[in-house]
Amino acid sequence: MGPPLEFSWETLNTIVGGGSAIDVQRLHIHSVNEAEAFLEGYGFVWTQAAHRREIEALRTEAVAFIEEILLVDEDGLQIPPEVRQRTDVRHLMIWASEPVQSVRQRWCCAMLRVMHTIAHADSTLNRRFGTQIREQILERFNPHLSLAEEGWVLGRGKRAVPLVGFEVKDAKALHSVVVKLLHKVENVAADIFDRVGVRFVTRERFDALMVVNYLRANNVIMFANVKPSRSRNTLIDMGWLREEAAQLDEAVAQGLMTAQDRLDELRRLVRARPFPVSPPADYNAFSAVDYHAIQFTCRQQIRLRNALAAPGRGRDELRFFFPFEIQILDQESYALSRSGLAAHDVYKKRQLAAVKRRVLGSLLPL
Repeated sequence: MGPPLEFSWETLNTIVGGGSAIDVQRLHIHSVNEAEAFLEGYGFVWTQAAHRREIEALRTEAVAFIEEILLVDEDGLQIPPEVRQRTDVRHLMIWASEPVQSVRQRWCCAMLRVMHTIAHADSTLNRRFGTQIREQILERFNPHLSLAEEGWVLGRGKRAVPLVGFEVKDAKALHSVVVKLLHKVENVAADIFDRVGVRFVTRERFDALMVVNYLRANNVIMFANVKPSRSRNTLIDMGWLREEAAQLDEAVAQGLMTAQDRLDELRRLVRARPFPVSPPADYNAFSAVDYHAIQFTCRQQIRLRNALAAPGRGRDELRFFFPFEIQILDQESYALSRSGLAAHDVYKKRQLAAVKRRVLGSLLPL
């Protein structure tokens, strides 16, 4: 009989139990050969020099991220020299597998967590075609926006929606993507949905719904391409509003009020109604409870010239769906989001504190 079968319970849990690889406390790699086999399964063949350079680039970027982002306010805490200077990642993997959680073992785990996340965050697709992708997505909105003396306007004519503001999110830097991924259970770059994003700021809450309706009616967004699990609404109670609208529809049908009266009454009702009582159960834990917005993620089919296609053979363009995020706030909610507990910098501090705990764990001072 051979030795008893060893179960790696932590890693098994990431496969069948919904756990995250980021939360695994140690690897189970005990030799250089095992490390190389693991790396090959991951997608890096150690015998290929180009792959080794990619791994070293990930390691260098991980060191920079830990020192410049995670340790910037942690006086006295630093990566041990033997870990920081070890360029052979196979040894880091072996040290991360030591059964005793020494300082060295925990630092190796922290390094590998960040390297793994950077490997997913540094999208070749986004790096190579990011500018063209952004241009194609924003082209959907530009024809519908105009700047009048009073400010931005969405659409024209009677159905136009006056705006207090319209913003295009800056492209995310790599470190921002890594922070965002490190607090997600899935921890893969496919789940970063706001690399491209726009924000509408309306005068009133009801106008936020008018923006959504305009975008849908004019095919600026395709409801069929909205990712349902990413839709959030902490601005307007839609169930309540739908019931109120049904009663008003009956009044219009009976000739008791005009269609414009109906719209004005809906606006008045929303103005007098408090914000929804509580956010959804899966609401972002790092958002303040007093952050109110409508936000959702769409996907757009991007078309790019395929430089690799041979003439007359294969597709002459690349086609793929790319996500972009839309946020809509009324001016009161927007002002609140810029200050106090809902301010973006406070949100980022909460997020970064959680990432520090997850990556560094017991290495942090109590």
